[in-house]
Amino acid sequence: MDLVDGLPRVCTVPAVQSELRAGVESYPYLQRALDRIGDTIPVVALDELGDNAATNVASRLDPGETQAFTVAEIYNGTLVTDDGPARALARTTGVALTGSIGVLIRAVEDDRLSEATADRWLKRWIDETDYRAPSRDFADYR
Repeated sequence: MDLVDGLPRVCTVPAVQSELRAGVESYPYLQRALDRIGDTIPVVALDELGDNAATNVASRLDPGETQAFTVAEIYNGTLVTDDGPARALARTTGVALTGSIGVLIRAVEDDRLSEATADRWLKRWIDETDYRAPSRDFADYR
């Protein structure tokens, strides 16, 4: 969360906040993310225009990705997701996109994380959470 929190203009959406709340019992580490939301990471709710735009993608994405995609599209932001269907939709619609590895790269480039730590975290994600990545070596992304 420190890395995401350090991104410029970072925000989240109500559906992601709800998804995190629902997951805390099974994944207690999500509480750290929830503690930042609303405090240092604002929650952006969709207005009527956003709700209408979200309706167009709701059949293709889950609620969190739908709202996040819509906010990124409306505000010309960057969608941060590792969700395959959301990434595919962003590519076809021209919405800027990054994922967990992109966040690691940005943190290393901004000197907020060492390359060795980024490599350790990537390997841990792959080994402990079944995270799928083209390479398990962070150096391959630099």
